[in-house]
Amino acid sequence: MIHLLCANIPLLAQTGTAEIAFLSDIHLQDVYADLGSNAFKGVFNPKTGRFATIRTMKSQLNSTRLFNENYFAFISALEDLKKKEIQIVVLPGDFTDDGQPMNVLALKEILDQYATDSGMRFFLTTGNHDPVKPFGGIAGKSDFLGVDGSEQAIAGSTDFFTASSVAISDQINYWGYPEITKALGDYGFFPSQKDLFWSHPFEELDYENYTFERAQDSSQLEKRVYPVGNSGLFLPDASYVVEPIEGIWLLALDGNVYTHSGGESKESWKGSSVGFNQASIFKKHQLDWIKKVADEAEKLGKTLISFSHYPLVEFHDGASDAMKSLFGPRKFQLERVPSAETSKLYADAGMRLHFAGHMHINDTGLYENQPDNTMYNIQVPSLAAFPPAYKTVKIDHQTQFEIETTTLTEVDHMNEFFDLYRMEHRWLLENQIPDIWDSTILASKDYFEYTRNHLLELTELRFIPSDWPENLVVLLKALNNNELNQWSKMTEKDGNLFLEDKLKELKTSSSSKTKSHKIIEDFYLLKNGDEIGKRLIPQERITFYEQLLSSVSRKTYAQDANLNSDLVQFFRIFEMLFESLPSDHFRIDLKKNTIERID
Repeated sequence: MIHLLCANIPLLAQTGTAEIAFLSDIHLQDVYADLGSNAFKGVFNPKTGRFATIRTMKSQLNSTRLFNENYFAFISALEDLKKKEIQIVVLPGDFTDDGQPMNVLALKEILDQYATDSGMRFFLTTGNHDPVKPFGGIAGKSDFLGVDGSEQAIAGSTDFFTASSVAISDQINYWGYPEITKALGDYGFFPSQKDLFWSHPFEELDYENYTFERAQDSSQLEKRVYPVGNSGLFLPDASYVVEPIEGIWLLALDGNVYTHSGGESKESWKGSSVGFNQASIFKKHQLDWIKKVADEAEKLGKTLISFSHYPLVEFHDGASDAMKSLFGPRKFQLERVPSAETSKLYADAGMRLHFAGHMHINDTGLYENQPDNTMYNIQVPSLAAFPPAYKTVKIDHQTQFEIETTTLTEVDHMNEFFDLYRMEHRWLLENQIPDIWDSTILASKDYFEYTRNHLLELTELRFIPSDWPENLVVLLKALNNNELNQWSKMTEKDGNLFLEDKLKELKTSSSSKTKSHKIIEDFYLLKNGDEIGKRLIPQERITFYEQLLSSVSRKTYAQDANLNSDLVQFFRIFEMLFESLPSDHFRIDLKKNTIERID
């Protein structure tokens, strides 16, 4: 495999091969930050002799992302890329945890180091956790780990929290677009002399007459703004297109959307995490620009790869509508799923291969309106959740792409804070705090297992209570394989009576409390990890699912909600996740319009 050795060598033109890495949803938090606060320096870590500025394990296990260990996972991923000599690295948003100064500057320090020592080029786009508010604002977090194991609140103002024990630090405030793009300006947000071409949505594409000086002058953020409705207000759009090596155009789309409540302060803005369903309405200028970029790339023979924080194609293997029917339209973050109408808009504009983050899942999505109007959406997993992984794309000539997913297993310093978490756990026990987290997660042997255990605990503490119908959970936990096979062969009427009788039996006994959670666990392994998660399911359960799903696929169910229809719908959803497009190691050929799994 040939790797990029210098960012401005026209490698694609010389060899037909180039390689780019995508690291998404890092959610970097500086775990040893200087808060500049007299009230709280952090919690002393005897293992390192330093003061750790970390969030509690309780907070981590109720969040869809880790806050602490992902710092080390990011370093581990960069070290891996360094060994592979991959030098073009894309970060599709949520590169920090809420865009605070301490986190943005920590990221800059890391990127600067690898850029200097290893020659890496980094290209970033914004996520909903980077500029939480477009122009910043006062912020705070109440869940930092305190010196005795309790929670410590930190805020930028005494007015932010009512508790008297708040530590005041401006390092926890939100930074906005001006501060974030300035600090990280070397990493795509502004042109570099190392690039062959760079442009943004608010200037004409002029490849033939491109000069760095002209691009630099036009790139000032105040020149890259769009109107917010008829309010007379303007917001920055940090989108750009760049040619870091000859023949490859990277299209970075800023999909953030903000609404304004009418006040004059920075706090009057509110961010949205919905993505392109809203960006297609409130940022229509982007669609016009995308079409110009795509047309120009085709005319010039450039390979165009787009990336954004937000997905452009449905990412549940076609199961989203069925999930809305069973669980509800606002469960499972289903409001973030791009509609078919949204996908069509961007496919019509010329998008073909898009890399996205945001959802913390591994997935490949396909939108196909007609043979010559196909768009692939590659969901890059988060380094802060299961499965912890990054993706690389090896570009073979102009239309052929080999995409590979690399999971993080061994991460140096992964257990650096485990003794501090044990202190937290003791404090929770001593103070008789309810719903204490399961300390067995601290026995995780590596980072991959740690994130899987995080997902299992998160499922029990948050996902099941918030997203699932109670009766469905009871049945899935209690029914054994023989009972499910028996039910799958019943008529609709008999199946519903069988399930009703079983539910009554379970609710009048304690048996349901001791049953397995395996089906729900496997559901999340498939939903979040796709092929990576499927490999973790034992072969005997894979065989059982294959037989059961084949039987369930022949069952009918009433439109009226009942136990039988709920269970049939669940296994129809399960089957769509079970039989997915390749997402681990695969090849896409845009000319032939094919996607093939690589074993």
